[in-house]
Amino acid sequence: MKYLFCVCFIVLFSCSDKVKQQDLQYLNGYWDIEKVESAENKVTQFGANTTIDYYFLGKDNSGYRKKTMPDFSGTYKSNNLKDKILITEKDGNFVIFTETPLNNWEDLIIELTAEKLVLKNDAGTLFYYKKHQKFNFN
Repeated sequence: MKYLFCVCFIVLFSCSDKVKQQDLQYLNGYWDIEKVESAENKVTQFGANTTIDYYFLGKDNSGYRKKTMPDFSGTYKSNNLKDKILITEKDGNFVIFTETPLNNWEDLIIELTAEKLVLKNDAGTLFYYKKHQKFNFN
C-alpha cells in the first residue's frame, strides 16, 4: 500500500506544470487581483478594482511593479512610484524579490500563464490575479 501511495504521489507532482523561464514573459502587463486566500483558508474575493498592478520585466529578469488606475478612456493613471523587482530561481522555482523604500519581500510564483498569475508570500497567503481587460464600451 505504501508503494502505491508513493507512486501516485510522484505521478501527481511530476504532472504538475512548473513555471519555466520562458513563462516569465507573461508577467509583463496589467494584472487585476481576483482573490486572496490566507494560510488558514480565509478567502477574500475582489470585484471591480480601482487599482491594477502593472509589471515590467526586462530580459535580465529585473524590472518594476507599479500601481495604476484605469479610466474609462482605456488609459491608466499612475503616480510613477515603482517597486523594483528581480526574479530569481530558487530551489527549482521562480521567486519575485520586491524592493520598496519601506520594505523588501519575496513572492513565490505558483502559476503564470498569459491570463493567470498566482503568487504565494512567506506567510503562505495566496494571491490570485487575472490579466486586466481594458474597458470597452463599443
